[in-house]
Amino acid sequence: MAKETVSRIGVSLPPKLLKRFDSFIDEMGYANRSEAIRDAVREYILKNELKGEKGNRVGVISIIYDHDVHGVNDVLIDLQHKFHDVIQSSTHLHLDHHNCLELILVKGEAGKINKIKNRLTSVPGVRHSDMLITGTVNY
Repeated sequence: MAKETVSRIGVSLPPKLLKRFDSFIDEMGYANRSEAIRDAVREYILKNELKGEKGNRVGVISIIYDHDVHGVNDVLIDLQHKFHDVIQSSTHLHLDHHNCLELILVKGEAGKINKIKNRLTSVPGVRHSDMLITGTVNY
């Protein structure tokens, strides 16, 4: 595979920001600023692209719920079966006597993933939900 060419650019930063960035580079183990800046730019672009409702995504929806709330388990299972085309897998962890953590791996159209997350969040007994969505980077 041929080595990819790069373009050289200049970046101006305030001294305090540069000092923090250099500390971060050292902590993360980057060989140089260029590698860290490339990763930061990729992350910035990807994060902003993922905000859209269109396109395919992959990620994890996490929910914490009280399994003692009447019907919560049935509703969560029904929703996972309803969206079986997007939900790839799930895993369950007992946090304590009442609370459970469900991690749901999703892959599919962004709008549908958001719909699933919203539906899961609104289930009575769900105490907290969060979502981590990512995609592939081709730049």
